[in-house]
Amino acid sequence: MTKTHLATLCVAALLAPCASIGQTSTKAALVSLDEALVNAVEDIGSKVQGKVEIAIVELKAPTDEASDFLIAELSAHMIASGKFNVLARGKMLVPINEEHKLQMSGLVNDSSAVGVGHHLGAKVVTTGTLTCFAGFSQLRVRAIDVKSSQVLAMYTARIKPKDKILAGILRLDGTKFTAITDEALAHLNNGDALFRAGKLDEAIRAFGQALAVNRKLAEAYLYRGFVYAVKGNYDQAIADFNAALKIKPDYYEALSIRGVAYAKKGDYDRAIADFNAALKIKPDYDEALSNRGNVYSKKGDYDRAFADFSAALKNQPDCYDALNNRGVAYFNKGDYDRAIADYNAALKIKPDYYDALSNRGYVYFKKGDYDRAIADFNAALRIGPEYYAALSNRGNAYSNKGDYARA
Repeated sequence: MTKTHLATLCVAALLAPCASIGQTSTKAALVSLDEALVNAVEDIGSKVQGKVEIAIVELKAPTDEASDFLIAELSAHMIASGKFNVLARGKMLVPINEEHKLQMSGLVNDSSAVGVGHHLGAKVVTTGTLTCFAGFSQLRVRAIDVKSSQVLAMYTARIKPKDKILAGILRLDGTKFTAITDEALAHLNNGDALFRAGKLDEAIRAFGQALAVNRKLAEAYLYRGFVYAVKGNYDQAIADFNAALKIKPDYYEALSIRGVAYAKKGDYDRAIADFNAALKIKPDYDEALSNRGNVYSKKGDYDRAFADFSAALKNQPDCYDALNNRGVAYFNKGDYDRAIADYNAALKIKPDYYDALSNRGYVYFKKGDYDRAIADFNAALRIGPEYYAALSNRGNAYSNKGDYARA
């Protein structure tokens, strides 16, 4: 059966607020949020010819509401420019590249974004972040040519600290943000760009350079730990998350991602403790709920798993990952019909969700309905031809039907 993921796409941003540290430099010009979005669209538009199909894969912000707002505004400005036909919005999409579906933060790399673009028929894909610091917020929008996989534009702007629109969508009154120097911020931005380009070792070095400037920069530890986790170096990742939490004990993103790292190591009790701690700080943190549900499922504690998945779905009813993961829990408990019902619900929201297709196919296989199983595996493989679990399971289904050549 498909290996389930220890996180969901219904998540908060990796780039999040932190307690004030160090000194702030504000040498760069400050603009309004609306000006920044317009300028980003103009920058991307100057790099393309004619009207092109574009997909906004992600635009992460400190809150989900802010992310949704920014995606909608960026989309509106793209349409108004007359240069783009916007194909889809960020949270409706899942990275196609299985390699990078660790999804401890939802951060999308360039190859994953290009995979989405190919799937949708887009000529250009965009990703981005909004990060809050003391004295300004930083907007970064990255545009990638789908055919060549080359970065077309990398727009960066600093938003005024008292921008009314930004204050209205963030609603973070009283939050203390990181004060950061230009040098440290440049290294953080470089590390982010290198990670998205798939240059993991270089990204780790860039975050290390940021820490050489300021050893108490919690974000740099968090980002470097994330990259270590993507590389499968969970011990080093945990060490970096520990360092981030020593600086900022209520850093719930670091707690949740450290929980994923512990779970990947098979240390389920520590993982659950971290998810509990993250949820104590942010009770509606759906990523931690879904992650904890996955771990409970692995421990065979299905009642608690169902409770967590259901809580995540109550917060975000269209979170197809939580439906898929709850379906896996029902399958592991032997309740095949409820598992199929959850996979059906996930596929109703996202018809091309290949995890749910492959998982449902495996349930049909276990029920002896080989034709339906093969149909689901075929559908999953049309979306992800390299999806080895679907290939293997389809082979087993053909074998059980006596079609050994196809098997």
